[in-house]
Amino acid sequence: MKAPIEDRIAIEDMFTAYCAAIDGRSDASVAASFYTEDGVLDNTALGSPLVEGRVAVQETIGGMFASMAKLEHYLSNFLLQTMDADAAAAQAYVQAYGTPKGGDAFATRGIYRLEARRVEGVWKIARLSFQPFG
Repeated sequence: MKAPIEDRIAIEDMFTAYCAAIDGRSDASVAASFYTEDGVLDNTALGSPLVEGRVAVQETIGGMFASMAKLEHYLSNFLLQTMDADAAAAQAYVQAYGTPKGGDAFATRGIYRLEARRVEGVWKIARLSFQPFG
């Protein structure tokens, strides 16, 4: 698939900046701003409920920020799978580490599957799903 390099870089940069906003744990509205209004956060493979809509995503992220002392995401193997003028699908391997406040540290590895949509010239997350390895 041949995609404009500017779009590929913009999608990868958006994805990386989103993970940095999550790891920074400072402002859930900033992290949620990476989503479309109807964006979906799907961590059901980890036993979490499906989260639909930017407002619900922000509330979920805010709860996560309140409960976590530390978060780290490392992305690799970014692959743009499909793309047209205003929609794209991509995936990246992720290693995630966290320490809940008052809890034991954890680590997980898997694949983030990203559906992105261009909104007013900016690439946003339409759906982000996590699938653990193994």
